[in-house]
Amino acid sequence: MKKTAAAVEAFLQGLREGDTIALAARLARVKRETTYRWRKKDPEFAAAWDDALEEGNDALEDEAFLRAVKGVGKPVFYKGKVCGHVQKYSDSLLMFLLKARRPDKFRENVHISGKVERGPKLDYSKLSDEELEIMDRILSKAQVREDNPEASPKKSDRIH
Repeated sequence: MKKTAAAVEAFLQGLREGDTIALAARLARVKRETTYRWRKKDPEFAAAWDDALEEGNDALEDEAFLRAVKGVGKPVFYKGKVCGHVQKYSDSLLMFLLKARRPDKFRENVHISGKVERGPKLDYSKLSDEELEIMDRILSKAQVREDNPEASPKKSDRIH
């Protein structure tokens, strides 16, 4: 698709509102891949994209803050009719905000220390073709089990 001012503005507006790149592209009636091509070829568009994305991130953060701290009014029904409202808050959004703003205090802290040791260097040149083939079969079977950890080794898996 040809890059038009209207498509560019619609895309950037979507990003400013916090839309994903895919949704912003759909709203601009262009393919997502097209917007990436525009970005690659046009440094001014790339800078506008970055600015719009940052503005959208701010909008999302503002909405999270609103729901976490200020709360959102929800209607209360009685016999099918609204009889009042209650303020609902999001504790999980509040925790995300705290982790982002004060990570030293609220993030999950994991401290890893120690020396990582590697196994011995292996010299495969000393192995025969048959031994290399056996190793290859063993490693390919081990890979399958790694992808499916619940699979238990079977007697038939053994190399004879």
